[in-house]
Amino acid sequence: MSIESVPRRSFLGRFVAGSVAALSVTPALTASACAPAATPPAAPSNDLDAWLATMHGPEKVFYDATSAAGANDGILFARNFLKFSQEKLGTKDSEMSVIVGFRHMATPYGYNDAMWAKYPQFAAMLKVADPKTKKPAARNVPLHDDIEGFDGTSLPALAAHGVKFSVCGAATSFIAGVIAGKTGDAKAIDAELAANLIPGAIMAPAGVVAVQRAQKAGFAYTYAG
Repeated sequence: MSIESVPRRSFLGRFVAGSVAALSVTPALTASACAPAATPPAAPSNDLDAWLATMHGPEKVFYDATSAAGANDGILFARNFLKFSQEKLGTKDSEMSVIVGFRHMATPYGYNDAMWAKYPQFAAMLKVADPKTKKPAARNVPLHDDIEGFDGTSLPALAAHGVKFSVCGAATSFIAGVIAGKTGDAKAIDAELAANLIPGAIMAPAGVVAVQRAQKAGFAYTYAG
């Protein structure tokens, strides 16, 4: 999913050559001997950065979904990026590092069917119906069905090409609080949702944090809506 300062090197070379000639010192000192050793990149300091670092494909993009419609569009965008890059540019899955991020009102698309069945509040909040039953969705529809009939636009189809998913932790805590109401255990629901993510997903501290960290790691950004 090195830089050398040429002017400084040239200066050092002339300085060393002049010193050797004047003092008859052998062997000659070279500029490369004075160059500092390359510093290896620091290891990721947190789980999110470590997760991003596992995606080695040079063609990196993050699709940012913030609504129910945006979740569908983010899935479609990811599929189109993979499909048409391969067909028109000859890319391979190994060259692609693609993330679809579910945050804000798109966050429930990051949870599995068990959570959708248990908490009808998802369908109510997102105002989404199951296209098969025509009733409020009691399952995570993109985990099963293609979007708008386009082949290869289910979440498993994207995952088969190496696409990863991020889920907003801040929105998850908010949703847990809404479900719990005044008498429920919001912390327990929060933990339950975090333990029931879709395959290939990670819980980010917040969706906006995932966006920033991904861009810092070299991912291009596309707003899906």
